[in-house]
Amino acid sequence: MPPFDPYHERRGARRLQMGCKARIRSLHTGETHYGECVDLSVDGMAFRSSYVPQHGERLSVIVLAPALGGLPGKPLEAEVEVRRCNEVKRGQVYEIGTRIIERKS
Repeated sequence: MPPFDPYHERRGARRLQMGCKARIRSLHTGETHYGECVDLSVDGMAFRSSYVPQHGERLSVIVLAPALGGLPGKPLEAEVEVRRCNEVKRGQVYEIGTRIIERKS
């Protein structure tokens, strides 16, 4: 058995770097928060926000796609489940890693 490598990529799908605005709504509390989608894959996405969700919490997310060739991009809407939350900037910004449950658009 090979030794454990903490830097080995364990995700099953390739992630694309983003940088798009996102609206994040808790399906548990109904609260709406705003942030930035920092990466996206076929089975998950990560956001940065001031919101700190609970592990396993379900969120409704709308990610605004950038315009292409002067035409507005179609937003991505999905229901996701929180898998991790890490502090990025002490007490201000958190990175929320999620698994996509259902794509709505």
